[in-house]
Amino acid sequence: MQFIPPKEFKAKLIKKEFLNEEVVSLWFKPVDAEFKYLAGQFAMVKFEDKDEPEKFITRAYSIASAPKENGEFELCLGIIPNGKGSTYLNSLTENDLAVFKAPFGMCNIKPENKNNLIMVATGTGIAPIKAILEDLANNNDTRTIDVLFGVRKAENLFYLKELKDLAEKLENSSIILTLSQPDVLSWNGHEGRVTAHLDSLNFDPLITDFYICGNGEMIKEVREFALKAGIDKKNIHVEIFD
Repeated sequence: MQFIPPKEFKAKLIKKEFLNEEVVSLWFKPVDAEFKYLAGQFAMVKFEDKDEPEKFITRAYSIASAPKENGEFELCLGIIPNGKGSTYLNSLTENDLAVFKAPFGMCNIKPENKNNLIMVATGTGIAPIKAILEDLANNNDTRTIDVLFGVRKAENLFYLKELKDLAEKLENSSIILTLSQPDVLSWNGHEGRVTAHLDSLNFDPLITDFYICGNGEMIKEVREFALKAGIDKKNIHVEIFD
């Protein structure tokens, strides 16, 4: 796989959509620059610190979309109270420009890797996994893919239509949605943390890769599970969203 060196560029916000009360999707289009990346990589956004003028801050955000020929890309971010990165990005309106440096990260699938996939995400950790799934669907991939996606409550779920559509395109895939704090009167799906459903998965550790994206505690637990199940550590890929 060819290495894509990171570069700094400006991009215009072309679409902004709240996916729930705490998560927003932002689509950017590079301005006067060619931008290439691999599904699963992330971008660094650079902006001025309002508390310290002339000081610039960078924050990392996973790209939530598969690569496109025109370089457009989606970021998916949780709105964190007093979080400088999410506050800055959420303040942008359509046609505003932002400065990025990208791509970064190794949480992507090499073309020669045909292993089956188990992909585990909590919260906005689903962003790079969505990008990888889109890329696999675009390439008519037929490997077995199991996705575990967990949030606290039903109102915290997002990308439901996108994940359903991807599951239909990827004929050997399954997606388990689970709530750690469900409202039992309105939720008929899986309950508990994503880690509670690992034992239900059937896989051959010799031909399976794990992709784990979310909070550090969850990643540690899933990684330990994968290692005990016989997954080679080089086949465990993580992105921490703390």
